[in-house]
Amino acid sequence: MIRLKTQCRQNAVDQRHAAVLRRARCRLVSAIATLFGVLCLGGAPQEASAVVINLDTTSLAGTPAVLDFSLIDGDGLPNNSITISSIVADVPLGNSVCVVGCSGGPPFTVDDAGGFGQFLQYLTLGDRLTLDLSFTGNFSGFGAPDRLALSLLDPASNFTLVDSDLDFASDPVPVQDALLIVDYAPGAPIIRLASASNPSLPLAIPEPGVGALFPFALALLGGQRIRRGAPRVSSKTLPVAASRFPQSTQANTGE
Repeated sequence: MIRLKTQCRQNAVDQRHAAVLRRARCRLVSAIATLFGVLCLGGAPQEASAVVINLDTTSLAGTPAVLDFSLIDGDGLPNNSITISSIVADVPLGNSVCVVGCSGGPPFTVDDAGGFGQFLQYLTLGDRLTLDLSFTGNFSGFGAPDRLALSLLDPASNFTLVDSDLDFASDPVPVQDALLIVDYAPGAPIIRLASASNPSLPLAIPEPGVGALFPFALALLGGQRIRRGAPRVSSKTLPVAASRFPQSTQANTGE
């Protein structure tokens, strides 16, 4: 009887230990799956980040204009680029011009290999514009971060059509009256939209859609499935299992 009771207790301890190990493995697998999902979204060493920009141009509808995409080198290394994959307007677009450090067509890619890259899109403004941009995010750690500036210019004079609050003429990488600025800062690019402009040209970057969040959701779902699939032993059931065997308070001398 003593041997039976001892074996029962040992089995209960073994089951409890096995349950603890299974829960630890499930947490580890779930953490790895979550980390994988984050890497799918953010990427490890900086690859291209993509944004969609919506621009309301109603206040300048009918005005000839040039969209000026300028990539200005700040850290002295040829380590960044921008790709303009799509420009969609409610009116026909004019000519596209690769000025310097620019290739393709379309999509157009601008780099900072020569210290400066520029792409121009001529058009007559309608009520709205949608721009699909992707850009790298590298910084050498020396000098100033590279800077992308999107400006709206008068095609006749090359002066800006808009007075905006993104005006940094005294910066190491100067920009005046931009609609959009991307600084290639350490860790991740910093995107700034003009919050005030004259005339008013509201800009917006939509939140990531379902497609962008799908890898992260899939990773989390995988972790949950693994966790649910692992057998569990509740500590509350262990005493019950042990109580199914007769308990003895005294040893029989014949055993």
